Amino acid sequence: MKDELKNIFTEHWKYLTINAACKLDLFDALEIPMTAKELSEKLYLNERNLTTLLKALCSIDFLKYDDNVFSLNEKSNLLTEKHPDILKYACMNWSSEHLTAWQNLDYSIKTGKSTFEYLYQDDFFSYLNKFPAKLDDYHKAMFEYARDDYQNLPGLVDFSIHKSIMDVGGGYGAAIHAIKTKYPVIACYLFDLPKVIENAQIENINTIAGNFFENIPQLADAIILSRVLHDWDDEKATAILQNCYNTLPFNGTLYVIENCADKIDMDLSLLSLNMIAMCESYERTSQEYIDLAQKVGFEIKPEIKLNELQTTLIFVKQ
Repeated sequence: MKDELKNIFTEHWKYLTINAACKLDLFDALEIPMTAKELSEKLYLNERNLTTLLKALCSIDFLKYDDNVFSLNEKSNLLTEKHPDILKYACMNWSSEHLTAWQNLDYSIKTGKSTFEYLYQDDFFSYLNKFPAKLDDYHKAMFEYARDDYQNLPGLVDFSIHKSIMDVGGGYGAAIHAIKTKYPVIACYLFDLPKVIENAQIENINTIAGNFFENIPQLADAIILSRVLHDWDDEKATAILQNCYNTLPFNGTLYVIENCADKIDMDLSLLSLNMIAMCESYERTSQEYIDLAQKVGFEIKPEIKLNELQTTLIFVKQ
């Protein structure tokens, strides 16, 4: 048991080793296998320290090593820019500000306030909006997660009943892209902040810049909120739901996709702690989302489970 605990204490070293390699574009550079010396010259890195990093990556099964030559394996290939299922930005997302907030999680537990806001004197999304590169990297990371998490969404939920759908706060549009691919005749819209929409590169989707706290355009008979509400406390989440209700036509549908914490689960519990530290929010139960939706007037329809974590809650304007 002692050894198990000691391993847990330094588990983050493995992630930070992989993260360093991503930040250095090391895996991209190893598209062609090479020695540590060759790689250090290509990337202008310290050869001795790079060699230690490369050996560590081999030890945790992220690189192959043969006859002094390092090369990619299946895992590290996923962390390259050219891979169709790239996870490079998902990897880098959890360092820097996220890691700093987690290191001070005790502040949130004591006060009920966001650790991130305490440390950076701004809420997470306002902070990102000040730094275009950070904002872009964040939404690339969220796209990589959403691309995988929502791939079954169009097959499990019948969107054919709609003429038009708007993905509100949809980032780079993974959810609406999946829907448009299966239902090409549906008019699809992606709505997010101006600086997000500027970088959203998505085909056959109408992009609209705005702020869901202020006004949502009346363009669709269905709205998707995919992992949006969990970023906000009850007051702000209710304001978003109210704006969705106001913009939908009679019988319009709101699809809320969230990690519903309806059971004690390690992943859900840790995700909820992340929301506490970063956003002063948490992963709600499905009933808590239902209560918020009923508060603004929605009628509740049966929910649809997407996978082990995600649930699609369905609310109709009556």
